[in-house]
Amino acid sequence: MTSLRTYIVGRSPYADIVIADPTVAERHAEIVEAADGRLFIADCASGAGTWRLAGTAWEPVRQCFVAREDVLLLGQYRCTLAELLAPLAPREQGSGGGPGEADPVRKGRVERDPTTGEIVRRRL
Repeated sequence: MTSLRTYIVGRSPYADIVIADPTVAERHAEIVEAADGRLFIADCASGAGTWRLAGTAWEPVRQCFVAREDVLLLGQYRCTLAELLAPLAPREQGSGGGPGEADPVRKGRVERDPTTGEIVRRRL
């Protein structure tokens, strides 16, 4: 089975990637890293939404593949995917305990494609 790593992004102190910005929802988005390194992001029905800069215009994101250099807007918090993931890198190289390591396929209320991380259907 392919290993996926799922990271929760949000304002909650329990998120894997915490953004202390009032425009970011407590559970704003999920980033899934597939075993082959591809990245997938899904908005968790946040009020302010998740957006990606496409050329000169912002496009809303429900779920899509993204590159590390993509510029994102979570609420009013602007960053690249690489900036979001940077604090996780040292923990993952260490000996256990990093976000996503205890349960690399955290699925929540959705079913994901085991290869890509894409949401394929909602659980009841």
